[in-house]
Amino acid sequence: MQKQYTIMKSSIKYAGLLLSCLLLLASCQNTPDNSSTTPTDTSAPRDTTAADTTADSDPTAMYDPNLPAVDAGGDDFCFLYGDNDFEPNLDICAEEENGEPLNDAIYARNLAMEEKYNVKISWNRFHYDQAAAELSKTVKAGEDRYDVNINNGAYTLSLATQKQLQQLNDFPYIDFSKPYWNSNMLSGSSINNKNYFAYSDMNIHALGATPCVLFNKTVAEQFDITDLYKNVTDGTWTYAKMSQYIKMVTGDIDGDGKITEKDRLGFVGNTFVIDCFLSGTGYQTITKDADDMPVLNIQSEPYYNIVAAIMDVCSADNGSYICDRYSGVDREYAPMEALEENRALFWIANLKGVERMRGMESPFGILPIPKLNEEQSSYKIHYQANIGGAMSIPTTAANAELIGMVLEDMAYESMRTVKPAYVDVLLQGKFLRDEESLVTLNIMFDSYYSDIGFMTGSSGITILSELRDIIANNRTDYVSRIEKKMKSYTKSLTKICNTYLEDPT
Repeated sequence: MQKQYTIMKSSIKYAGLLLSCLLLLASCQNTPDNSSTTPTDTSAPRDTTAADTTADSDPTAMYDPNLPAVDAGGDDFCFLYGDNDFEPNLDICAEEENGEPLNDAIYARNLAMEEKYNVKISWNRFHYDQAAAELSKTVKAGEDRYDVNINNGAYTLSLATQKQLQQLNDFPYIDFSKPYWNSNMLSGSSINNKNYFAYSDMNIHALGATPCVLFNKTVAEQFDITDLYKNVTDGTWTYAKMSQYIKMVTGDIDGDGKITEKDRLGFVGNTFVIDCFLSGTGYQTITKDADDMPVLNIQSEPYYNIVAAIMDVCSADNGSYICDRYSGVDREYAPMEALEENRALFWIANLKGVERMRGMESPFGILPIPKLNEEQSSYKIHYQANIGGAMSIPTTAANAELIGMVLEDMAYESMRTVKPAYVDVLLQGKFLRDEESLVTLNIMFDSYYSDIGFMTGSSGITILSELRDIIANNRTDYVSRIEKKMKSYTKSLTKICNTYLEDPT
C-alpha cells in the first residue's frame, strides 16, 4: 500500500528503517542458551516487496524460517488476549483494512497466515484480569478453545505458576534464536532456564508500552531551558537535573496559594511514573543466581536509597504533581491536558502516550527516563511487562505443530511488516520533528533490560504497587514497610520457583 504521508526533513527520511534495524539488532542481544498437522511442500516463494520501504531488497530475508504451507482444514485459530480500554492491545485485532499503516500491516499478516495454513484467525478480548479468569476456566474444564493467550507479564506469570501454560523452550518450530523473538525478555523472565511465555515482534503493544519523558518545547523555551537534548547526550540527564527544571517551572497561575492540576506544572503524571523512575536506574528488584533461579533484591541499602531519591523527585515540595494524590483528578487525562495546554514541562508516559499526543499543536520532544545520578554508566529502561502483552500457550491447546508453525511465521512476518509500520506510525504527524528526537529514540531502544520483579504483581510479590503506595502517600517508614513484606514475598517466590522446578520438561 502506498504511504499517504511525507517526512519533511531529509535527515530523518530513513528513520523508520533505521529504528527498525536498531530494534532488530537489540533483539539479537543477550540470547539465552537455552494433535499434529502434516506439512505439505506447497509453499510459494515469499513476496518480500511489501516490506521494502527504502531499499531494493529485504534485509530480514536471511531470517525467513522457510516453513512449508499446511492445510489445517479451515480450523479456527483463536487468540485470547487481555488489555484495557485506555490502552487497547491490537497485536492481532484488525477486522479490515482502513488505511492506517499499522492496522493494515496486521491485517495483511493475519490474512497471509490464514491463506498459508488454511485457518481462520479469530480473537476474544477481555480486560487483563477477566482474560486470565477466562483462560483458567477453559483449562480447568479441559477445553481446547484457545490456541494462544496474550496478556501482560504479571497475569501470564501467575497463569504459569498455576500450571495452565505449556513450556515453550522446545516447542515445535519455534526458534528462539531468531531475532524476531525478544531474547532480552526470554533471558530476563526465565526461571530454571524455562520459559512459559515470550515476547516477539507480534507484541507491538509491549513496544508501545516503552516508558519515556515527554517535554513541552514551548514551556521549555519560556524558561530558557534549551539544553535538554544536550543533557541526554552528555550523560547529565539525571534525577537532580530534572528536579532543577521542575522547580524552575512550577507556579501558581490562579493565585489561590496552592498548586492544582490547572496550574503551571514542572512535572505531572500518575503513579505509573514510579515504575519508570525505578527502571531508569537499571536496578534489579529480583536477580538471578547461577542456576537461573530468582532472588529477592529489595532489602538492601542501594534499593532504599533509590526509593528515597524517587520520593524526592516526585514530592510536591519539589514541584511535582502526581495526580493520584488528589481526589477528583483524572490520572490519565489530566497530564495530557496540562502538556497540551502549555501548562506542563514534563510528563512521563510511554510511546502509546506519544501516539495520543499527535494532535497537539505545540511542539514536544521525547527524552529517556533520567539516570539516578551521573555515576550511573548508561540510561536504562524496562520492558513494561505489566502492560505489554506476552504470548503463551494454554495446556489444553492440542495442535502443537500447527501452533508452533503459525506463531513462528507470524513473528517473522511481524518483523518484516508490522514493526516497521508501527515505527512509521510514530513518525507520522508531529512526533519526530528534529534530529535530536531520533537520537533519543536510539538511546531508548538500546537501553532495555528485563526485571522479573516487574512481572510478579499477580503472584503475591507486589513490589511495584507497594512502591507506588509509598510514593503516592509520602510514607517515610518505607524501610520498615519493605522489610515487613519480605516474609510473604519470600513465600510467594518459593511457590513460583517450585512450579518451574517441578515441571520435568
